[in-house]
Amino acid sequence: MSKLHFQPVKGQAREILDAILESPELSSCSMNTILSLRLACEEIVMNVTTYAYLPEDEGWLDVQIQKTDRITICFQDGGVPFNPLEQENPDTEMSWKNRRIGGLGIFILRRKMDDVRYVYENNRNILTIEKYI
Repeated sequence: MSKLHFQPVKGQAREILDAILESPELSSCSMNTILSLRLACEEIVMNVTTYAYLPEDEGWLDVQIQKTDRITICFQDGGVPFNPLEQENPDTEMSWKNRRIGGLGIFILRRKMDDVRYVYENNRNILTIEKYI
């Protein structure tokens, strides 16, 4: 199991994402699995680095990655409580010109992962994603 710790500063999402994707647990995964995990992790990391903390806050983001018959990635942060699973799915039938901005990343996250769970406990957002391998 890999355990990673970051200070999620706006503009550092790429470095965080790269560290997650370079974990040993992902080294033998198929390209399709890696691409799905990359898309999901990018959405989560972008949301944490952009919205979880105020600019003057010293935030944190802990990521645990485990490999069994699936890849499980657990993201924990102490930012503003936010359950992405409570967000409405965007109307994908509507013209992009008429759609509201946002929400598509979480929609894709749900589609790409086999399981997505959220809980807020002990002043922590805990978002867990799983992809069978």
